[in-house]
Amino acid sequence: MLQLRSLLLATAVVGLAACSDDVVQPDQSPSPDAPLTLRAVRSNPGPEQVVPGEVVVKLRAGAEAQVVGKAHGLALGSRGYRDAFVVLRGAAGSERALAAALQRDSRVVYAEPNYLRQPTGAVDPKLWAFYNPGGLNMLFTTGKSKGKALPSSYASTLDADEDAGPAGQTGAYGAGGSSVVIGSIDTGVDSDHPEFLSGQLIKGQDWYNNDADPEDDDGHGTHTTGTMVGRTVGIAGVSGAGSNIRVLVQKVCGRRGCPTAAIVSAIRAAADYPGMVAMNLSLGGSSESQAEKDAISYATGKNVLVIASAGNDGTTTVSCPACDPNAISVAALTWSSALAPYSNSGSGLDISAPGGSCYSNTTPEGCIYSAFLGGGYAWEQGTSMAAPQVTGTAGVVASKTTLRGGSLRSRILGTADGLGAPNTFGAGRLNTYRAVTNSALPAGQ
Repeated sequence: MLQLRSLLLATAVVGLAACSDDVVQPDQSPSPDAPLTLRAVRSNPGPEQVVPGEVVVKLRAGAEAQVVGKAHGLALGSRGYRDAFVVLRGAAGSERALAAALQRDSRVVYAEPNYLRQPTGAVDPKLWAFYNPGGLNMLFTTGKSKGKALPSSYASTLDADEDAGPAGQTGAYGAGGSSVVIGSIDTGVDSDHPEFLSGQLIKGQDWYNNDADPEDDDGHGTHTTGTMVGRTVGIAGVSGAGSNIRVLVQKVCGRRGCPTAAIVSAIRAAADYPGMVAMNLSLGGSSESQAEKDAISYATGKNVLVIASAGNDGTTTVSCPACDPNAISVAALTWSSALAPYSNSGSGLDISAPGGSCYSNTTPEGCIYSAFLGGGYAWEQGTSMAAPQVTGTAGVVASKTTLRGGSLRSRILGTADGLGAPNTFGAGRLNTYRAVTNSALPAGQ
């Protein structure tokens, strides 16, 4: 089993050069009794789905939802966070026609289908390029062992550079900061998982089921949140900032996907939460909704970053809501800091971070390792795994500095390791150590 503490710290400082000429094996792992799983591949082929019969509507001041709905033969389904919008319900299959009719109503600001986003933690197998059963195809790229295979326990989140040295030498560079909050907008979180410190998780709303219990029944949200703050596998935990960073957990995804009505309510609720500095959305779809655009603008107007995955379609178009210019869009890198073959890229991409690259179809090494359901751990890959590394970094930087909003965004993007081709990598590869300290790793480490 890949051992963890050095792995995730390497994620946090990925790309920092060091003087060691030998591979340093990690020094700590979770309990050997914890179950380990390799997630199945998921994909979302075809046109973007919608919630059957539902339309998201923003009304003009003074307009009554029931009255407008009745005029169009629609029933009131639900109200968004603080009445930012309403959901009206009609016949399944007529969502776009209903939205178009409502848009012509003078009492309506906008109307659109309730789109279904999908978590971006899986890869379409047709895009996968590596078929090397049981064999290694990861090689050192520098140092005395250049050209030789890495051991199977070496991780995707380590650069393939044996000069990278033991990441643990950086120490607890995130310790001693102030208390901040980041947001998980996902499938919920396993609240009893030992990766999370006591009191670290703040129970928010389940907007998918419309209740107050955002418990995870999928694993995706536990994995992404573990990457952000887990005590042994998370950016905040490994950097030493774990005790200062809490997470507002909101569930917006279920078996069908992630309705935009749920996502928008969660974004707005997170933006209003005291101490919030950044939120993570490891989900996406093909077209941005106006409701999402308004919500992201609302959050950034309150100096809260919205960080989202760029998508796993392997195209040169960034998925939405990451496509919004006010969001921070995150592409996924492989173990060798190349763009992952599944990762979206293109105009408007902001930054890249390790997202995993399973180099064999029979072994899990090369994916991103994090918390999973039932107190276990799992290997996953995707832009879902890259985005929370940026969000966790935002939390640590905000904890250690007074930076917020645009200044926090500029620090994270401005300290990335440039990889060239902005449409492919954005500002470059996330460098948590540099983002927190605003300096490079000291010579000799």
